[in-house]
Amino acid sequence: MKILKDLGSIENLDGKIAVVRDAGEFYDVYENDVKILSVRKNLNILEILADLGFDCAIFVDCELDTDEYETLKSLIRKVKSAKGSEKCGAIAIFVGFVRKISDGKEVVRLEYERFDELYWQKVREIEEHIKKYEGVVDVRIYHKVGSLKPGEDILYVVVMGENRKSVYKPLEECVELIKKELPIWKKEVYKNGAIWVHDKYRK
Repeated sequence: MKILKDLGSIENLDGKIAVVRDAGEFYDVYENDVKILSVRKNLNILEILADLGFDCAIFVDCELDTDEYETLKSLIRKVKSAKGSEKCGAIAIFVGFVRKISDGKEVVRLEYERFDELYWQKVREIEEHIKKYEGVVDVRIYHKVGSLKPGEDILYVVVMGENRKSVYKPLEECVELIKKELPIWKKEVYKNGAIWVHDKYRK
């Protein structure tokens, strides 16, 4: 789901579009100029909109620090609607999440940063590479950035194919390519210090 902050671009958008306005303790959500729901600010408005199937959300006078958001449910919906999905009968899923203990240390949070100019290019390259596997019809990758606490999801990979045998190996390769090629950096923050993960493995 794309996240925008400018109503002026709404005419150039396709798909299901939500307009979100700050309403004090709530976010008011509009579709086709009709208010469809109000969401308390202590709830994850992005998760709710993605799960409802919105392709884009325009936030008016609201502060957000992201330009896209997906959930596992929204990714599965997208692959199921992909061209060629009518001949498919299997979806394989990988979910990476934040562990509580890493190398014997208690993790407070992970911090992810990415190189935006290259990130989306690499995501699309990996997805297209995995689609070349026989029987694979669609692939979706979503990697969160920012600060994540133990138990929170980090990475979703969804591979759809004609049958179960056509999705296992591509899913595994996709995860390995993400680890090797995506321009994302991870910092582990512990109770008594922090370290960038690539530095840890160089020691």
